[in-house]
Amino acid sequence: MTNDGNAPPRQEQHERLTAALDGPALARMLRAATDALHAQADAINAINVFPVPDGDTGTNMALTMQAAADAAAAEMGSAEGAAAGAVARAAARGALMGAKGNSGVILSQILAGIAAVAEGRDTVDPPALASALATARDAAYAVVSEPREGTILTAIAAAARAAADCADAPHVGQALDAVVAATEQAVRESPDLLPVLKDAGVVDSGAQGLYVAFAGALGALRGEAPAPAHETGAIDPAWLAATSRLHSDAHAPGVDGAYCTQFLITDATAGLETVRARLHELGDSVLVVGGDSMLRVHLHTADPESAIAYGRTVGAVSQERLDDLASQIGTFAEAHAPSRTQAATDVAVVAVGRGDGVERLLRSMGAIVVHGGQTMNPSAGDILAAIESAPAPDVIVLPNNGNVVLAARQAANEASRNVHLVESRSVPQGIAALVAFVADATVDENLRAMRAAAALVHTVEVTRAARDSRIGALQIRAGQAIALVDGDLLVAEDDLRDAALAGVERALRRHQATLLTLYYGEGATVESADDLARELRQRHNVDVDIVAGGQPHYPYWIGIE
Repeated sequence: MTNDGNAPPRQEQHERLTAALDGPALARMLRAATDALHAQADAINAINVFPVPDGDTGTNMALTMQAAADAAAAEMGSAEGAAAGAVARAAARGALMGAKGNSGVILSQILAGIAAVAEGRDTVDPPALASALATARDAAYAVVSEPREGTILTAIAAAARAAADCADAPHVGQALDAVVAATEQAVRESPDLLPVLKDAGVVDSGAQGLYVAFAGALGALRGEAPAPAHETGAIDPAWLAATSRLHSDAHAPGVDGAYCTQFLITDATAGLETVRARLHELGDSVLVVGGDSMLRVHLHTADPESAIAYGRTVGAVSQERLDDLASQIGTFAEAHAPSRTQAATDVAVVAVGRGDGVERLLRSMGAIVVHGGQTMNPSAGDILAAIESAPAPDVIVLPNNGNVVLAARQAANEASRNVHLVESRSVPQGIAALVAFVADATVDENLRAMRAAAALVHTVEVTRAARDSRIGALQIRAGQAIALVDGDLLVAEDDLRDAALAGVERALRRHQATLLTLYYGEGATVESADDLARELRQRHNVDVDIVAGGQPHYPYWIGIE
């Protein structure tokens, strides 16, 4: 960051910083790290080539850090004035419970290492920070059976060295400043240590994610929001195409490494080393972390059923997740091919969305995704960053939520690109607008088509009431299932299914429809979605498509067109 002549010099900024981090400061920093990772998730995903180019490192690190930050916030809420040690312990446990992917598991171990040193402390000062990052480094290296330099491991090692060099600093901000700088340097140097990165033309995605997290945390301490400043590179399309073909062959059914397999074991009756040794017999990229009878498992295997079955002999298995690696790699390669938003018209689309399935769908349609939506509105800065990252002079923005429209307008006013707003007020409207996008049409033609398509879609949103309230004649109790039709709260029922059916009934009184698209998310299952879709088809003689949206807080979104 440059000094504009009015800002105090860096040393004066440090003098205003506290000598040590207390619980509330640590919780704020975890939240800021989460926000930074979410804002940069797409950029991190876009350079994810090691150990396999599956394009999910940024998402996995963001979701893992979010689980840590949520647990830290809950600790602050349950214990007024919670100490730093208690907050760190809660964050580490939350990260272990919510760890996603290889990078998320390693990140959870870094947080566990920090928590081990912070335990019992009211604050974390520079000497404690140095000890914490050294322990975090050791924990991260210990969990990886074949550590490779040039990865997140090298970055946490650089951070630990920088913290040790600043252990005598009077203010923890000075130590963190050195940690961020050292981590950034490790990211820059990663291609020199890991040849696959140099061949692909990028820095390491996991190391970049750690840098983004540290930079976000430091920004919270200073009251700033620093953006990553260094060049991360872009994957060489020829390298990715060749690598994708190799992985497609290597990960064919029956070959080791076909599925990325993840699950959680609770009430474990076997230790880490025992479980790790057995899983090494079933696959590779094996990570087993945890303690206190709870183990988080990650591996690549052609026989995920055997891995999960073994887990059940050790304890109670939950949070099972299987991803076909060849499919992931193919999707990633397709996303990096020249997309339809980069065609002759030189128009890009930025879309706001939240939920694994929703975000995956938006990306597959060529959009640059900004993570956010209802209950977590992205800032104008988040949207502006996505606009400025677009590979086109003209950018169409889909806010996909009524509460995001204002931020999108503000971002448009500040952008250096030609920004055009299609005021979609729900994800189903945004999806319809994207379907209407035509690569070789002009900007004006696309805007007309996309606005018309969005206007034809009406949305029913089903969730739970947060509190008792009264809306007109409708008396609502906290916890009741409610349905909103185009933003109007019209239905309150005891059951989610009944609320969804009643909401669609109210919507169809207003608007004719031949197609419903049912997005199921948190609080719903594929079975409940199938049951709801079957009932909707029978009642209204319409086609119903089902999409695994994964959106939080809303078990169902239903697009009506």
